[in-house]
Amino acid sequence: INAEYGGYIIGGGISDNYGWRWAFRVSPPVVALLALATLFLVQNPERGGSDQRTDSIQVTASQEIRLAQHPLVQLVIETWTLLKTKTFLFATLGFSCLAFTVGALTQWVPVYVVYASEMAGDKYTNSEATYIFGVMTCVAGFVAIPSGSLVSKWMERFTRKADPLLNATGMLVAGIALYIAIAWAPTNITIFWIFAAISQIAIFIGWAPNTAIIMYVCPPQMRSLASAVNILFSHLFGDALSPTIQGKLSDSIEQAFWNFDISISKCVALEYSFFVACFVCILGGVFYLVAAETVVQDRNLAADTVVSRRNTTVTVRSEDPQLNTSGYLRDEFDGREPLLRPAFEGTQSLPRPDND
Repeated sequence: INAEYGGYIIGGGISDNYGWRWAFRVSPPVVALLALATLFLVQNPERGGSDQRTDSIQVTASQEIRLAQHPLVQLVIETWTLLKTKTFLFATLGFSCLAFTVGALTQWVPVYVVYASEMAGDKYTNSEATYIFGVMTCVAGFVAIPSGSLVSKWMERFTRKADPLLNATGMLVAGIALYIAIAWAPTNITIFWIFAAISQIAIFIGWAPNTAIIMYVCPPQMRSLASAVNILFSHLFGDALSPTIQGKLSDSIEQAFWNFDISISKCVALEYSFFVACFVCILGGVFYLVAAETVVQDRNLAADTVVSRRNTTVTVRSEDPQLNTSGYLRDEFDGREPLLRPAFEGTQSLPRPDND
């Protein structure tokens, strides 16, 4: 967050002083330096090194092991399995709503502040609005993200639903605070900044808990895919989409106020279009509340699954002696890992075949 909005502030300053082209000319060398630093200074840990190692795969409760021959087939099946995990699905939907709101704010708040402040009698320039919003967002992210992690750990003492409940609370508070900020901006810009800051803090407080949810409701060998799917969906249906939607909506609303002063019509149009972001933010809170209802069950299923790359046996534990499996057991030494998905109950050990 701080890197993103730090670039937002620096890019705006460079654009004001040297032209918008220089904002893009400065970025590639910085990215190249960071890429080189990552390549040579960051050590890539062994995959699964922090997970429990055993001589077998142990699957507890209701789970099925399906092994796909082709990597693309396995990717599709595993992605579908992730989306069938209710906690993962609703947490991803909630985070997409978060990204939608952040994207809309990033693109349109400085523009809205320029027009709203003029109506309020305290006019801001675009560069001033951009700078203040960028600094506010950086501070909010710096305070809220580590605070969210600490608060969720404290809440874990009382409930195992701490993470989704914290995220739901943050999104609901953010939606309400954002509504107040947007509604008051044309009257008192100071009230706007106060409630906008509250909204930013409430949004960012759920950033770390969301990552935790995505990680602990999935088996260890699927966590990288889970993270990738979560990031893809949140950007694709979130901040990549919201600026365009809000801009188009604002243009449509502005046509209804064509006989007003241009500053007033643009301000009112942006104000009404921002209410969509408020609604989506509250909708994200509802998604996290739904995730809270299933998180304990999904977390237990993932925790009961212990996968080892060096396995020689698959052991399934359950009270039902009848076991119905599909698929086949593939040699695990080719570097690929099995897919674990809910489907059966039973107790049986499946020895690894001699041939693939």
